[in-house]
Amino acid sequence: MTTAIKNSASEAARTRVEWLTKWMKENAPECSKEQKHLDHGTVERAYWHYGYLSALRDILRLLSADN
Repeated sequence: MTTAIKNSASEAARTRVEWLTKWMKENAPECSKEQKHLDHGTVERAYWHYGYLSALRDILRLLSADN
């Protein structure tokens, strides 16, 4: 992977992290304290895993688009 591709993917991920951090603070600040996604059998846990899966797919899409 070239440096330009790494920088492009890193910048896209960094931008998304900044936007989501701001969004979370404005819309669901309690999430960072409550950590309900760690509780077995909760809908929060299922949504956390789905979000993580979506993020991994996005990263793979970004990396393959730069090739």
